Amino acid sequence: MLYRASLLLISLLSADSFATTLYGTVELTHLSPTQAESTWLREKQVVPRYPMKLAQKGIAGCGIFKVNVDAKGTTKRITLVNSVPKKVIEKPTAEVIKEWDWTLVEGKLPANEEKLIRLDFCLGASSEEEANQRCKQQASIACE
Repeated sequence: MLYRASLLLISLLSADSFATTLYGTVELTHLSPTQAESTWLREKQVVPRYPMKLAQKGIAGCGIFKVNVDAKGTTKRITLVNSVPKKVIEKPTAEVIKEWDWTLVEGKLPANEEKLIRLDFCLGASSEEEANQRCKQQASIACE
């Protein structure tokens, strides 16, 4: 399942004193288990925010994370599997993931669950539409 959110991120003042507005998008892809197979789902199914530390530095890229949720629905461990650029997005993204609350899927018994998720951070488009298109393309290629 793919989630996308657009966000007006930054207005920069260029050397010639004209403000430039940049748009960024975050896409979340559930790699395994799929949402339909999950025991735990994020309580609020909204796309994560673009980490401000990355936006301020103009960093775009992708990251694949292993997220361990215990039988009480608490995030116990977040591990970076791979990212582009290497390791730059690990800490700011882990801070975002730590904020997620998990809820038990109706009809499932509480159990530990290891999730593999992908987050794509796309930045620098001149419109929301362009940002969405760029991120859709980015999410379709390998994050390596």
